[in-house]
Amino acid sequence: MYIEISRAIVLLVSVVITAGLYHQAYRVWRTKKVDDITATIVVAILLNEFGWLNYGVALWEWPIVVVSAVNLPAAIAIVVGYFKFRRKGGMRGEYTAQGSTRQAV
Repeated sequence: MYIEISRAIVLLVSVVITAGLYHQAYRVWRTKKVDDITATIVVAILLNEFGWLNYGVALWEWPIVVVSAVNLPAAIAIVVGYFKFRRKGGMRGEYTAQGSTRQAV
């Protein structure tokens, strides 16, 4: 009984995580803004997915491999988007949508 409940919980969590990763990847590429994402979490997401994929392959557990293989493209899209759209140099001298510059306070 416990194992069936555990599997159901893992399935639910996997669906939520997958939806969240793909939503974040879509948002990054649609808005081209990553101001609210840190490099630490971006790298952690990618390493997490590679780690789970490796673990699933090592154990020959196809559910882990499938979930990780499905999540990996979203994680890669987030990483690529983060490094493509991040602002370099902080807020000093950035141009706003109106064309004026903002200065850090």
